[in-house]
Amino acid sequence: MREQIKLEIEKRGITRLCHFTNSRSFIHIIQNDLGVVANNFLGDEEEIGIMSKNDNLRLDGKEDYISCSIEYPNTWYLDKVKLRDPNFRDWVVLFIDPLVMLEENTLFCHRNAAAGEGKYLKSGNEGLRGMFAQTVDGKFKINRAYNMLSCCPTDGQAEVMVYKNIPKESIKGVCVSSMEQVKIEMLKISHLNLLEGELNFDWIISPELFSTNWTKSVKMGKRPSELFLEKE
Repeated sequence: MREQIKLEIEKRGITRLCHFTNSRSFIHIIQNDLGVVANNFLGDEEEIGIMSKNDNLRLDGKEDYISCSIEYPNTWYLDKVKLRDPNFRDWVVLFIDPLVMLEENTLFCHRNAAAGEGKYLKSGNEGLRGMFAQTVDGKFKINRAYNMLSCCPTDGQAEVMVYKNIPKESIKGVCVSSMEQVKIEMLKISHLNLLEGELNFDWIISPELFSTNWTKSVKMGKRPSELFLEKE
């Protein structure tokens, strides 16, 4: 099963998973080798307070899983989270090694996993391939665009659910909406007690990924604009 999933990743040219988090949680994530940790596995009350939940309802019933999307973030859902918690204005998108999908217990959903309280979640290569079907049933029936990038699921809200945690070493990039935000995040990081070379990820600027506009590009077979900053 793992080999089938790996072949599917390679065939489709999938380069990453995406997981969005607020800036405060991001700073905590990069100080912890466990990286992104599912709600059920957070430690003491202080840690739970710092690691604010993106979704307090978790209608998918999977508090022991981390919600990710393939290639591009679920910005429809991000918009809802921003409205619910306007105090957190700064968000980042973590770009994650897609090989975490090979981990045991990974689940896949062709639409938002909260639909039907998680009843559409599937495991294995069947679940992964189902995300790219020509027609999927989301809130409405969605037909895959003829020129759509092969690496992108048919429904932009399709999810990959990763069990327990995503190690810090699997975070390959951090995407923000502006150069100003890069400077702010780097300033915060400079005050942390981290060893040189401990953070081995790219910084990417892409305002388009923080709105639902990116889906227009991928349906036409084009990648949204992303600026990768040179490492110092």
